[in-house]
Amino acid sequence: MTQDEVQKTRDTHRDLTILAWVVIAILSLNVAYFVGEEVGGIWYTSSGDWLAIFNAWWVGIIKAMPTILIAFAIGDFAFLFQRCSEGEVFTEQNVKTLNKAASSLIGAGVWAGIISPTLLEWIALEFRGISFDLGDLALAVTMMGIMLYGLSLVFKDAVAIKAENDGFI
Repeated sequence: MTQDEVQKTRDTHRDLTILAWVVIAILSLNVAYFVGEEVGGIWYTSSGDWLAIFNAWWVGIIKAMPTILIAFAIGDFAFLFQRCSEGEVFTEQNVKTLNKAASSLIGAGVWAGIISPTLLEWIALEFRGISFDLGDLALAVTMMGIMLYGLSLVFKDAVAIKAENDGFI
């Protein structure tokens, strides 16, 4: 790889870092909307009942949690891209970052498909046990997390091979 190609690759990683932070900002606005929608509806109808407002806040957080977990995964990618832009590609830290991002995505899928529907039913006092709402989004995000975890295992092997090769030099 020429020096120009290396610089272009690093610039692309830097641009991806910036893009990841922009996406996190957009997702933060989305979370604020989810929570604000729940709290705003109660705020005007509850006559200052702080317990109802607090419960609405938690309902908003429960509904927004998959988005929050996806934002955590994108944050992990922002740090990964930043390190790659600095030339740190095959490192243990990057393997750990990929594992964290995979865990966040799997968590987002499980939250969207099982935890959120169950908690929302319990809050509504409809105790029917555990609820499953395994829609396309929940399944897709969970599968992306599982695939990313698999990729992190491949990346872990690549880091080990690189360390072994560096030991011979």
